[in-house]
Amino acid sequence: MERNLKHKSYLVLTKYIPHFIAFIYVIYTLLGFLGVDLIGLGHLVHVSLMSWIYFYLNSLVFNYCYVHRLPLYYIALNEILVTVDNYYRIPITDYNLLIIHIILIGILIFGYSYFYIKCKKL
Repeated sequence: MERNLKHKSYLVLTKYIPHFIAFIYVIYTLLGFLGVDLIGLGHLVHVSLMSWIYFYLNSLVFNYCYVHRLPLYYIALNEILVTVDNYYRIPITDYNLLIIHIILIGILIFGYSYFYIKCKKL
């Protein structure tokens, strides 16, 4: 009984931690462009590549649907965008960079709805 509970709680945590990180990432990005810099929140959202690979492999091993992989794609795209901007200084304004982040959020929400409807076959 205890082992089964641990297994189910592990599955729930690995399924919803990427959603939580993506949500906090959206808040951190929007607050960053408004000029509010929360260092603790930054440490929470910037995941390492190994953590991302771990969550992605878990989603493949436990056969999660597309909906549960979308936050992982969002996190990966944002990390790539932030890394390229930090190292090479993308020659666009902060406002345009915010628009790119909002477009990524829009794609995430559209993909969420599309794949949720497709998975549930409503």
